[in-house]
Amino acid sequence: MEAALEEVGLGYLWHNFRANKISLEEAKKFTDEELSALGVNTIGDRVRLKEKLKESGEG
Repeated sequence: MEAALEEVGLGYLWHNFRANKISLEEAKKFTDEELSALGVNTIGDRVRLKEKLKESGEG
């Protein structure tokens, strides 16, 4: 999860995900509202993070 956040420029939010015990697999299922609650506030950031999370499960 930390690497995915870093790759899209959201590494500073890692502590929010860690504090809430959120894994990569769990984050893949999150809605925009849930991501916003964790501090991913802009639409662009949410789109980039969701794409990165999707990529992480392929291959």
